[in-house]
Amino acid sequence: MKLKTRKSKKSYTVMIISDSALNQKKEFHINAGLAGTVMAGSFLLLVCVVCYIVYSVITLSDSMERFKLQAEQIVKLQEKVGQLEVEAEGLKAEKEEMAEQINILNDTVDQHAQAQQELAAAEEETHMPKGFPLSGTAQLKEEETADGENDEGMRAHEDRKEVIFAASEGINVIASGTGTILSVDVDVDYGNVVSIDHGNGYISIYRNNSTPVVKAGNEITRGAVLYVVGEDNTELGYSISKDDTYIDPMEMIEING
Repeated sequence: MKLKTRKSKKSYTVMIISDSALNQKKEFHINAGLAGTVMAGSFLLLVCVVCYIVYSVITLSDSMERFKLQAEQIVKLQEKVGQLEVEAEGLKAEKEEMAEQINILNDTVDQHAQAQQELAAAEEETHMPKGFPLSGTAQLKEEETADGENDEGMRAHEDRKEVIFAASEGINVIASGTGTILSVDVDVDYGNVVSIDHGNGYISIYRNNSTPVVKAGNEITRGAVLYVVGEDNTELGYSISKDDTYIDPMEMIEING
């Protein structure tokens, strides 16, 4: 007959002793397995706490690094904003300067345009046959008109109105306006005739017994000599047409012009 051996169970005793005068103490008996379980659990808990702390430190470190980077980015952005503000001020000043220059240029262009208009008007004025067709004083010559009456300075023709001037020797026949010599021909009444095209439909005609000193196609200015008046050619027949219609020359001539 075999004897059954009985395994002894290990246990731990925890004593709590008070340091009071009563000298009380308490004992707690803890099974070895339970104690191991508690110790293992405590170890695991400690490991978890340590891991959590390490993780928190790493996370905090990463957060601090990101915060540092963000702070640096904020500083850079602030610097860039400052630079942009400075550049904006510079651009604003440049814009104002350019606007001022544009205003000056506009004024210059306006002045130039006005000067050009005045010059064109003055040039157009010089082309108008308003000048006196002789370089000095002359008298109007009385001629008998077609109806038998005398008309001072006017000779009646079927195709034109004409003023007759009697000039003195040494006074020249001159252009009454700037233009182009349209033709130089022979005239039945006077010997020669010079026509000047002034533009805008105006043509002035000069009839004289002297030899013309200009040729067809010549560009001339107001006051240019057309004939040299001599002793035998002091009479000038002067007429003006506008759009192929003859007009009274005395309405165009500006004696003091």
